[in-house]
Amino acid sequence: MARPTMSASAKSWWATIKGGFAVASALLLAVTVAGLTVSALIASPAEAAPRSLKDPEVVGEINRIQGYLNRITSLESRFIQVNPDGSSWSGKVYVQRPGKFRFEYDPPVPHLLVANGLWFIHVDKQLKETNVLPLIKTPAHFLVRNDISFKKGLTVTKYDKAPGVMQVSVITDDNPELGEMTLTFTDKPLELRKWSIRDVQDNTTQVTLQNMRFGMKLDPKLFKFVEQGDSIKAE
Repeated sequence: MARPTMSASAKSWWATIKGGFAVASALLLAVTVAGLTVSALIASPAEAAPRSLKDPEVVGEINRIQGYLNRITSLESRFIQVNPDGSSWSGKVYVQRPGKFRFEYDPPVPHLLVANGLWFIHVDKQLKETNVLPLIKTPAHFLVRNDISFKKGLTVTKYDKAPGVMQVSVITDDNPELGEMTLTFTDKPLELRKWSIRDVQDNTTQVTLQNMRFGMKLDPKLFKFVEQGDSIKAE
């Protein structure tokens, strides 16, 4: 049987996935998250000079962030994603550590993203086409790995802090071509609010979380892979 040919639409999406997930340089929507505007979450840390990564205070804050991320066992949230072309999509995300997540995009966006512990799966509901990539070869793996450590397999490239907001940027040592991921947190309480990924072409994709819930029991069916139509597996 001949291997199915990837459509032009899927090729475009797949290039984005392999290059770094997707994202834009600025949010087009005015959203308020826990009393802070999204623009504040983006702009404030960037206006401050990056802190030395050897500063004992910075080391302590990075360790605090690492501990916080490892305590997240499950997450359910609305999200807004801004893509490199400036378009914005919304939907709902479910995360179950280790290894699992589900991004459900609101109509008319036809895409569904699922990680089942081993594979990163993109389903195009409109084309009835499925594309599969090893999870470990995607930036998304960072958020759902069993042990989130900034010292094992990751390099912290930058840390910024502004009143009430912190940002830490990392790259994967084994796959630096996946791009740089920047995580944005509120400080008190410490809570993940946004992440962005900048790929090797300097394209940025942002995902901002809203109405988050942590620690709930999620239905295992959310992370099951149901193949739709042609399936293309990338190594």
